[in-house]
Amino acid sequence: MTSRFETWFSIGRFVFHVSSADRRLACPLPGPLEDFFTSPRLADVEVVAEWSDTLAEPDGPPLFDSGGAWRLFRQGGEFLFVCRSSIGVAEPYMTARFDAAFTRGDVRVNRRYYCDLAADPAFPLEYPLDEVVMVHLLSRGAGVEIHGCGIVDQAGRAYVFAGQSGAGKSTIARLWSGRPEITVLSDERVVVRTDHDRITVWGTPFHGDAILASPRSGDLAGVFFLHHAPAHAAVPAEPSLAAAHLMSCAFVPFYDPQAIAKTFDAVDRAIRSVPCYDLWFAPDPSVLDCVLDLTAVLR
Repeated sequence: MTSRFETWFSIGRFVFHVSSADRRLACPLPGPLEDFFTSPRLADVEVVAEWSDTLAEPDGPPLFDSGGAWRLFRQGGEFLFVCRSSIGVAEPYMTARFDAAFTRGDVRVNRRYYCDLAADPAFPLEYPLDEVVMVHLLSRGAGVEIHGCGIVDQAGRAYVFAGQSGAGKSTIARLWSGRPEITVLSDERVVVRTDHDRITVWGTPFHGDAILASPRSGDLAGVFFLHHAPAHAAVPAEPSLAAAHLMSCAFVPFYDPQAIAKTFDAVDRAIRSVPCYDLWFAPDPSVLDCVLDLTAVLR
């Protein structure tokens, strides 16, 4: 019987199980994902990964084109992701076929891309597939992935600092990382789960420039929308504007109207459950005291 190599990890309360006949395809590269490894258990997503000597892209137009590394095709009731590199071999370097619920996936990795890297891992759930699968799982009514920094305090209260690229997520994450009573969940992307009574914020390994990531979580206690300014100020955000702003920071399968609707429902529930603020700040540690003073009043 052929030996199987296996890895389990958990992100945002989803458990992933990757198995392969080749250790390289079930062994992630060292890095932030190591903190998310977990013991063998029942998985939400089962992924089988194997090598292929040739991979081809389906004929016809894709369901969605990311404009970057991946394209999505619909074949019957399944989703097929085709990943290409801008350098090297012209054919795809990986394809990933998932069922409609994203509970089972079959990944094929192009051997030609790794022929000169015989000793290196070729883990299939690296970028972009890890984040793409997460977004699709959440958009089925579980919650939303947000472009933002997340923190959790010692009492288990979590705060999201949302913003587009350049808004200051990595800057404020670095400032928070110096506080011993605070854990930075991510400096770039957090998962907000809205499918239980309590809305929770989870760290992810999808880090930004500060390379800060934690598998911890906390109960959502507030949302701040980041803006650069010469001085600090926190201004309450009206619910409708807060929903629009948070939705603009959400990752959504834009090809799927139902997924968009469920993502908006998750965003709407989140911003109506906690105070939301526009946070104007300068890159100075004193902004943290401004936020802490405000959250202390809210408790």
